[in-house]
Amino acid sequence: MKKSLVAVSVIVVLGAAWTGVSWYTGKMIEQHMVDVAKNANSQLQSSFPKAGVNVSYQDYHRGLFSSQMRIVLKPDAAAAAAGTSALKTGDEIAFIETIDHGPFPAAQLKKFNLIPSMASVHSELQNTPTLKPLFDVTKGKSLVTADTRVSYSGGSSSAINIIPVDYDKNNSKLQFGGADINVSVDKDLTQLTFDGKSDSIALTSQNQFGQLEKVTLNGFSLDSDTHQGQSKVSVGDQNLTVKQILVNVDGKDAASLDNFKLASKFSEDGSNIQGQQDYTLDALKIQGTDFGSGKLTLKVNGLDAAALKTFSDNYNQQSQQLLAQSGEIDPEVYKQQLTELLAANLIPLLKGNPSISISPLSWKNSKGESSFNLRVDLKDPTAGSQAQSDDQLISQWVSKVDAKLAIPVAMATEMTTQTAKLQGYTGDDAEKLAKQQVQGIAAMGQMFKITTLKDDTISSSFQYADNQVNLNGQKMTLQEFMGLFGVFGGNGVAPQTPAPAPLAPPIAPVAPNAQ
Repeated sequence: MKKSLVAVSVIVVLGAAWTGVSWYTGKMIEQHMVDVAKNANSQLQSSFPKAGVNVSYQDYHRGLFSSQMRIVLKPDAAAAAAGTSALKTGDEIAFIETIDHGPFPAAQLKKFNLIPSMASVHSELQNTPTLKPLFDVTKGKSLVTADTRVSYSGGSSSAINIIPVDYDKNNSKLQFGGADINVSVDKDLTQLTFDGKSDSIALTSQNQFGQLEKVTLNGFSLDSDTHQGQSKVSVGDQNLTVKQILVNVDGKDAASLDNFKLASKFSEDGSNIQGQQDYTLDALKIQGTDFGSGKLTLKVNGLDAAALKTFSDNYNQQSQQLLAQSGEIDPEVYKQQLTELLAANLIPLLKGNPSISISPLSWKNSKGESSFNLRVDLKDPTAGSQAQSDDQLISQWVSKVDAKLAIPVAMATEMTTQTAKLQGYTGDDAEKLAKQQVQGIAAMGQMFKITTLKDDTISSSFQYADNQVNLNGQKMTLQEFMGLFGVFGGNGVAPQTPAPAPLAPPIAPVAPNAQ
């Protein structure tokens, strides 16, 4: 009897403690919602300055073990009046939030998650007049639902589900297989990990020729692990993969891209940002013909972090102001002003004397691999005197350039042959035309001293430094190079060298066989 009494007493005490902590947690959540909304709006303004929207919370009802409220997204009044908001005046996007209080939220206990948490939040879209068309498509279901665990440190982890959608209207059709997304952020929204995947997304629409064109993405996935550096610039790793991109026209497969991948890595070293982006494509097929595979690696080094932050802030602010006036000015004038705005804000990015490289850009087929490599070392133009001519401007902005190109003749001929076949040429005719075109291009490149031909490879080499250019072993000043090719209207005198003899006698054009 005594043991039973003790057990009951322990349960009562624990229950009372849990009730008290749960009530206190609910109160804490309510008190912090003002700061949460303020922080969210700050992040929206920083990351999406052109959105023109504000976040707020409404209708908070706190219970003993759970609470409810609405998270509401509305247009910023000034942005809506200027016509620059993503939402119109009167629009409202709302989420219904059901909050289970900690330390052991009921929603987490159901998942056998016994880690103490401040709260567990279930979120789903509310059927507002703004979202009624969307709910009509989803047959009354919330397109997005999320379950979020909020830790006592202020960080959160969310499991987000987007339901499948099948929508068909006016010769346009969307077939979406749904998606699963996991997101974790810290208290200050400065560290973020993200991963999402979807099995298929297909969009069908009528193209300019009246044909039904269907673009399908299969096996889409994206993951990201980023954090805010010392200069408040986000750095980290991101990966994107699409197993297949398929283009179908009037029921026939027109093209496919197999296993496209993008890997991005950016880091901060003191005051500098450096990064690399790798693009790969396993196969490009056009009307069933394999055109080969490709890869591209872009690198940037020595980018001043503070200058990048300044560039981002200034460009976003000024472009938003320009966007507000876009309806009042000619589209061509708007485009020119936007270009000038970008150019004006680029100069601060050169503060750290950054370098940019392509190493390599390559394309490979069954006959060989072509490659292009480029490195450009830039320098801060504000460190020198004002440029008086185009060549002085180049010298002021560019420190070094090193570029190399290599195209195997057999590889180029194979690709040109495949292209000719798509145009209606067949067999030997396609190959003869391809050889003629590749030989013509090689001869023209030699004649204009742009390329050389050695070991059945069309090559080109270009180096620039200290006002001197080396083009395929031919040395000249920058002014002479500009005169040789008429760059920027240059009128320098290039070194005289005899033009090479043609590679082969002209070949008469080959007409495609009559179909």
